[in-house]
Amino acid sequence: MSNRYSKNPSNLKSTDLYLSVKGVPFHLHKETLAKRSARLTTVLERNKLDELRSILRDTDIDPITFHLVTRFCYGYKIQLSSENIVSVLCIAYYLEMSDDHSSDNLLNKAVTFLEQRVLISWNETVKALRSCSNKILDKLADVGLIEVFLDSLVEKALNDARLLQDLITLPLRLYEPLILETSKHNVSKENLVESVCNYAKRWIFEKDSGDENVSRHKREVIEAVERLFPHERGTISCGFLFKSLKESILLDACSDCRKGFVRISKQLDLATAKDLMILSKKEDGSYDIELLKTILKNFYSNYSVSDFSRFVSVARMLEEFLFETAASHASLRVETFKELAEIVVAASCDVLKYSDGIYSAIDVFLERHRDLIESEKMEACRVLECKKLSPEACEHASKNEKLPLRIVVQVFFVCQMHIRDKVAREMKGVEEKTENRVDEEDEEDDEMENMSKKLLSLKIKSDYSKKRKIENLECAVHSGEKKMKEKKISAWGEVKRKFGCMTSSSVDALDCHIKKRKKTYHRYK
Repeated sequence: MSNRYSKNPSNLKSTDLYLSVKGVPFHLHKETLAKRSARLTTVLERNKLDELRSILRDTDIDPITFHLVTRFCYGYKIQLSSENIVSVLCIAYYLEMSDDHSSDNLLNKAVTFLEQRVLISWNETVKALRSCSNKILDKLADVGLIEVFLDSLVEKALNDARLLQDLITLPLRLYEPLILETSKHNVSKENLVESVCNYAKRWIFEKDSGDENVSRHKREVIEAVERLFPHERGTISCGFLFKSLKESILLDACSDCRKGFVRISKQLDLATAKDLMILSKKEDGSYDIELLKTILKNFYSNYSVSDFSRFVSVARMLEEFLFETAASHASLRVETFKELAEIVVAASCDVLKYSDGIYSAIDVFLERHRDLIESEKMEACRVLECKKLSPEACEHASKNEKLPLRIVVQVFFVCQMHIRDKVAREMKGVEEKTENRVDEEDEEDDEMENMSKKLLSLKIKSDYSKKRKIENLECAVHSGEKKMKEKKISAWGEVKRKFGCMTSSSVDALDCHIKKRKKTYHRYK
């Protein structure tokens, strides 16, 4: 076997086979190849070598893979791997190198290797598909092997959705059906979205569009990305959707793709000022005012007055966007600033109580453009509604030397209105306090009167109870004294009897003596 042409073609034997695979010459023996390939046997019998060359061309076989196949035909041991298995399988299939033609043939070996060494492993399966060209993938689709690969990967991804990140290197024709099939099952949307975003970054945002083929591929990818993104609100960041929308416009993607990305307007209240900068700023530094208006129009058409909190969020975000724009770009023209400011005013009208955010943006714009003449300053301030400034903003504006004189006069007038309103509120507060105090004093008088009645009632009850207690106490004392007298007489009489000197006269004398002593005791007491 030789992969070089003979220097003298006339010396080639009739059994020799002369082929070129992608510019690499091969000098082979017909009989040796025919023993392993039923298709080659048929071709040689019909003497139609162009049919064999067409097969090699259509299957996009590279010289290294073809050399490996011919080595097998010559009886050499070959090394199959994840990188070459798909190509070897395709050429073995189209050359009909099955066991029906020759035992232990290449097609059977390739199928066994694919089943036992590749499909059981996520990494080896991805590696095998990564090496496939579009023509080889076409042939895989023809024989139904694409579904085999996809089913193997989907089954493994369902067990661990984190594996989806490994798919971003696959061709789009494999990646899209993989994600679509996986999304039909109960797989984490976060993992799906992360995988799609990473795929877009790799094939769209990190690729240079200078080449027409690259631009066409990027357009195909951005359209697929839009189809793969879930529609649930908040599942994809506003910044990424804004960036994708701009890219779809630059790549001239289909209208369905561009309209699909405009759905970001439904979650505009979740966006930040930086997100809006991504959307509105063009590559030349100018601003896409019309695109910004389109997004806002779609947002307001999707919600009603009941979603007032969302309107407030968008209004505040737009104010911050205007401020950041004015602060970040010294080259921003007055006309552009005014157009952006008009959009912000329209969004905040009847939504925000004060226009302090717009004033802050004007203030920083004038600071960045100190060289503006009075008429240009007035043009930048034309959107400012002074009567909607808070007292704090009015105080700052009244001392702001950058503002046009006409605006300062308006601010002073608003300041007077604030002072008048404040005084009126304070006077009203004093009156309300006075009325409340009179009412409180009346209530206190009523309470005092009720309390006096209660105390009087308690006093009467207390005096009566006290009188009864005194009377009971006097009765108790009188009864006690009487008992004590009886006890003393009785005890003393007993003593007298014991001494044999108890007489009636002595008893009377004793009783009289006790009475006298009692009167004397009470007087000193």
